[in-house]
Amino acid sequence: MLTKPTLTEHRSPWVVFTSPADPWLASETAALVQRNGLVLRVDGREMCDPGSVFRTFARELSFLGYFGHNWDALVDCLHDWHGPGHGNQDLAILIDHADDLLKSDFLGLFVSVLAQAAWNSNLRLDADGELDEWRQRIAQHFVFLLDHTAPAAFTEKAARGMDVAVALADGRLLVTLTDVDWPGGDPASAPWTPGPLSFADKEILSGRNIEGIELFRDHLGCSIHEALDILQSRSEYLRRDHSNG
Repeated sequence: MLTKPTLTEHRSPWVVFTSPADPWLASETAALVQRNGLVLRVDGREMCDPGSVFRTFARELSFLGYFGHNWDALVDCLHDWHGPGHGNQDLAILIDHADDLLKSDFLGLFVSVLAQAAWNSNLRLDADGELDEWRQRIAQHFVFLLDHTAPAAFTEKAARGMDVAVALADGRLLVTLTDVDWPGGDPASAPWTPGPLSFADKEILSGRNIEGIELFRDHLGCSIHEALDILQSRSEYLRRDHSNG
């Protein structure tokens, strides 16, 4: 059973997709600010490619000049953050107007990078999975805010991220890292579903879409409508993959 996501505690999910009107968001950001935490916002409409992702984060989070403008550097700078509060305050980063990121080819990698940064910050572990005594443990979480797209539509693409697992609950898409490769992460089992979501590929490729929808529903515990969104995304990916092959 999944507990409600948090922006104030040192636990997963590390990344949440939801609506800006979600009452959970207002409650959690208010609680974070009340505890002297920070809520920072970046504009998803500016992130049309990896380069623009790096520029947006560097500008809005005041990264230092050594930021290398690549994915590994983004993990490092989010982990070793020197912006307002100098990295000593709990932090929620909200990605506003994130709908168009559904069209990007880098979404899975982007989500995985954010999850890795949050894992590092929340658990205060180094790259070898050992306790890093030199770093303060801070709560760090990321929220993608969707103006007109259902969070479930992002499930399949998010699940392609390295080592991530996904879950759907209360209309939100939740992302974590599993303890198979990330010590202290969540078990790679129910209620989390590790990606990529290939378990319905046989049904999709055979045109048995009803069976595919039922598999997504049963594996992810989602509604039929959410399962249909996921099936459509997976179908498009498989069509591109086979046409390129």
